[in-house]
Amino acid sequence: MSGTQTLTTQTGTYSYSVSEGENGETIYDLSRVFQDGALPVGAIVIHPDYNPFPEVPGLLNVQFGKGGAERDERTDVPMLGEELEAAFIIGHQLVNPADLDVDPQAEKESAPKVRFLRGHLRAAATEVKSPSTTASKATFLAVQDLVTELVKIYRADKATAKREAKYGKFLDAQRAEVLAPQIKEVDDQIKALQLRKAQLTDKLNGYKAA
Repeated sequence: MSGTQTLTTQTGTYSYSVSEGENGETIYDLSRVFQDGALPVGAIVIHPDYNPFPEVPGLLNVQFGKGGAERDERTDVPMLGEELEAAFIIGHQLVNPADLDVDPQAEKESAPKVRFLRGHLRAAATEVKSPSTTASKATFLAVQDLVTELVKIYRADKATAKREAKYGKFLDAQRAEVLAPQIKEVDDQIKALQLRKAQLTDKLNGYKAA
């Protein structure tokens, strides 16, 4: 998927372009479309669960802004808040794309939306430094609508599988970092047990010889 696309949510229309991050993340650079033109509002980044060994398979991480895991490492933090003093949406949310899978036999009054597993959003007056607060309900619903549409686009993108494979390789290095000290701990336990076994065997042989 290339070039500029548009999407419409219940709270507005956005144009967006898609690019790939260093580790296979999918970056959506967003602009809000108004009658007089479009204004850039920042970026939302989507990639698989960042946990090396996820408890729930298939989750996606939705990051508000480009850059690292910490807030002060981010740029292009999206201005999606409904209030001026809480215009910037910060942090990240894990979502389950399976929330969007509709059961054809189920009766639903409205289209399904992704759920934010944290249950709330954080907003602030600036990208960094300023204190954050819980986003208003109006902001929550607007961001939820937008993220829902982006997750649909992410799943339909033919490049997603390749990007997710690249992100998986990135996680492999983190998995190795987690496992290496665990193996060292087990190895130390084995050495201690071997020493204890040798000590007990020595005692046992002494009793047998008596």
